[in-house]
Amino acid sequence: MSANEKDKRLTEFLENGKDWERKQTNIPGVFLIRLPQFRSRPACIGIELDALNRGGGGNRRRGIILRTNAELQQLKEIITNEKLLELTSSIEKVNPMQQPNTVANLDSEIFEV
Repeated sequence: MSANEKDKRLTEFLENGKDWERKQTNIPGVFLIRLPQFRSRPACIGIELDALNRGGGGNRRRGIILRTNAELQQLKEIITNEKLLELTSSIEKVNPMQQPNTVANLDSEIFEV
């Protein structure tokens, strides 16, 4: 898909999508989300990062929403911090086991990136 086609589809989603509408992309765990107008900020498209469940769909909670390259860079620095890996390992040890949601709730249309 060409960059021009991608831009056209994104513009269409921004103009015609519903507030909080979420579209699955061809990148696992990455979704597009149409954020509604808020105070002086116009409606915009964000990228939502959401860990996948075993069925391949996103979890039922809100993921991390990014709107700029700067936000992505900050997130990369946080995620690559060695202390975060230690913390998640410790949390896994003390948290009770959860049954994974195995029902896939995938969109019929996937946004190709």
